[in-house]
Amino acid sequence: MSFFNPEKLQTVQKANLDLLQQISGKVFASVEQLSQLQFKALRESTEEQFEGVRKLLAVRDPQGFADLQASFSQPNAQTERLAEFNRQVQALIVGTHSDIAQLTSNQVEAGTAQVQEFVEEISKNAPAGSEPVVAAFKSGLANAGTVFESAQKTAKQATEAAQGNFDSASAAAADAVAKAAPQASNKATNGNK
Repeated sequence: MSFFNPEKLQTVQKANLDLLQQISGKVFASVEQLSQLQFKALRESTEEQFEGVRKLLAVRDPQGFADLQASFSQPNAQTERLAEFNRQVQALIVGTHSDIAQLTSNQVEAGTAQVQEFVEEISKNAPAGSEPVVAAFKSGLANAGTVFESAQKTAKQATEAAQGNFDSASAAAADAVAKAAPQASNKATNGNK
């Protein structure tokens, strides 16, 4: 009797190849989205710089210069764009991580089912007196599954906590900028009069 089944091995290899292709697709799509975000941010920043130079060239008197300087000291728009860019990058990272984790989890579950099927087949054909060894092997397999599930839950909780911390930090930074901008504007305007 042979426990080796070439058709099952070929099916497993095909499933692993499909998983690798799906993960590669997710990674490439994420890199493409990140590149688009970066190009968009670069384009907006360049346009803002040119607009600032145009405004500077249009200044005709000291009061106009003071007003222009005051408008440059208000970092709200820039900070908001940076915070939004960071939120989008973070969402992209979390989404990609989640997709890949789901794909690998599905593959691990399928592999675990195949191993359990193999162990059941062995236990049916095991010689007399080997029941304790088979029971120990089954117990070890069940423990490994429990450890894997626990690790998955821990990784998911860590990802959620990191996302929550990032969201809180972004909100705090946006609030701080919103509070500081009027003060900076007043100082710039009052300092130039």
